[in-house]
Amino acid sequence: MTPTATPQDRIDELDVIRGFALFGVMWMNIFDIGGFIVPEDMVPGLTAFPVLEKVVGFASGLVMHGKAQALFSILFGFGFAVMMDRIEARGGRGTVVYLRRLTILLAVGIAHLALLWLGDILHAYALMGFLLLATRRWSAPWLLVAGLVFAWGVPTLVWVYFQLTSPGAPPPFAAQFDAAAAARAPWILNGGSYPAFVVDNLRSTVVLYANPWGAAFLAWILGRFLIGSWIHRQGWLQDPQRHLVGFAIAAATLIPLGLMLQLLRPIMNTLDLQALPWFTVFLRGLGPMTAVILALGYAALIVVLCRIPAMRRRLSGLGALGRMALTNYLTQSLVYFFVLYGFGLGLLPWMGPTLTLALSLLVVGLQIAFSRWWLARHAYGPVEWLWRWGTYGVKPAWRRPAP
Repeated sequence: MTPTATPQDRIDELDVIRGFALFGVMWMNIFDIGGFIVPEDMVPGLTAFPVLEKVVGFASGLVMHGKAQALFSILFGFGFAVMMDRIEARGGRGTVVYLRRLTILLAVGIAHLALLWLGDILHAYALMGFLLLATRRWSAPWLLVAGLVFAWGVPTLVWVYFQLTSPGAPPPFAAQFDAAAAARAPWILNGGSYPAFVVDNLRSTVVLYANPWGAAFLAWILGRFLIGSWIHRQGWLQDPQRHLVGFAIAAATLIPLGLMLQLLRPIMNTLDLQALPWFTVFLRGLGPMTAVILALGYAALIVVLCRIPAMRRRLSGLGALGRMALTNYLTQSLVYFFVLYGFGLGLLPWMGPTLTLALSLLVVGLQIAFSRWWLARHAYGPVEWLWRWGTYGVKPAWRRPAP
């Protein structure tokens, strides 16, 4: 079977957006390790600079927390639609190829989760990708409505459920996660039993999916996939120059709107304003919604900037990063394991907001340099090359074709 796309078929703006999202994913993964992987008080950060840490932490949460993953999920849904269209346009069996691609992704995700990074997202993408296939023939309005219901409605309803069943107290599974974080802290911070680390990663994943919050997490991902498929149906990114004014309006509208909505809760807390019960539900629902709003605003802004030749050249490094997104995503987990954890340098206790941002910029800068070097010589990233081979059953070109 002929592969669906060659490097020349790519939508360059998508690669830049994907590279930007990948930077945000690493930034927020490290930002969230305290409280997710280990107890929050075990990552004090730069205690000598509390004001700096507070300012950088607030800004990090405001501009990026949740947005990078939202952007990646939307891109996945968009990429699914592109892939299926291209396969069918060339007379291929799109469903078979897509299922094979997802199966490989699921296997990689489970291995990545167990061996390196509890926060793996690939397995969840693969699982929801199988459900996404059932929406292939849905109309565009249905994709959008279902996307909003899953991305916003389901997580909000699950939160309301926990509030009604455990009023004023954390959900039961939260105590399990806190206990697991405390138990894994010694070998994460100091190094220890790697087999215990693997077992704990798998056990914690089972705990996540054995409660309603795990289902809400998967619905959240599926909803964003559907929004990405809906965007593909509009044809905007297939011809960005034609829709450039629309992208500019979207960026100028969505980014301020998202930031204002996200600032609503901090402003109320500062003014010591108590929300009515119905408004509390609204505020809770703002989290998933503002993530999508800002993610789409960032994407629209990148498209506009890519239409300016000077800015396009400056953003080309993110494009190289995005073309090797899977390779770079997995490589970032090696940084967590060997730089942050006690299995390696054990720098995690200092990774407050300021050093988190600095380390993310450093690592992504090195990945951009490597991606540029690699893609100047090869047609695909190393992991992308293997994934493509497994997907199509045809060994792809290894070296970059001559101009």
